[in-house]
Amino acid sequence: MLSTLAARAGELLVAVVIAGMVAAAAAATGVWWLRRQLRRRVKPASLAAAGRARQATAGAARAGVWWLSSRPSPDRHWLAAARDRRKLRRAVAAAEYAVGQARRAGAPTGDLSGMCRRLRAAATATDRSLAMAGRAATPGESPDHVRTQVADLVQAAGLIQDAAASAAAAMSAPTVARLAEDVHQEVTALHAGLARATGATRTHGLPGQVT
Repeated sequence: MLSTLAARAGELLVAVVIAGMVAAAAAATGVWWLRRQLRRRVKPASLAAAGRARQATAGAARAGVWWLSSRPSPDRHWLAAARDRRKLRRAVAAAEYAVGQARRAGAPTGDLSGMCRRLRAAATATDRSLAMAGRAATPGESPDHVRTQVADLVQAAGLIQDAAASAAAAMSAPTVARLAEDVHQEVTALHAGLARATGATRTHGLPGQVT
């Protein structure tokens, strides 16, 4: 009886082990199949995304090359135009700043503000001409009339700046003169007081000292 039960238990154990092995094999096969299916589906999508990324990169590169090729080459012609534009802008800005400072100081500026507006308008038009000259297809110097305009506008800006500075200086001259006179009088009085104090000390001596 016991031997029969033992034999059946052994057979059952063997069957359980075999069933477990079969189940593990089936699970491994299922996992392998799923991975294979996922690779088959993901790979085309990855290739398509990589293709789109390459196309976008190539498009950006072509756009960058086109932008660089459309820029003016830094030859002598382009550099001269850029230098004139920078000089003109600085001159106009300096004139406007000087007039603004003179007005804030209360100095009489007449119609210098109106002159600055006209100067700014003329300089803007000339700056456009310089920009077009700098991008000219044929290398060469800026046209003579453009260079003449730049020189005239820079000179006008300098005259406006000098006039504003002179007005501000004339406005502050009385204040500066009074300040200098007051300082001179104060220093003179201080020196005189120190001299009197020093003379009195030498004449009378210190308390308890025989002179």
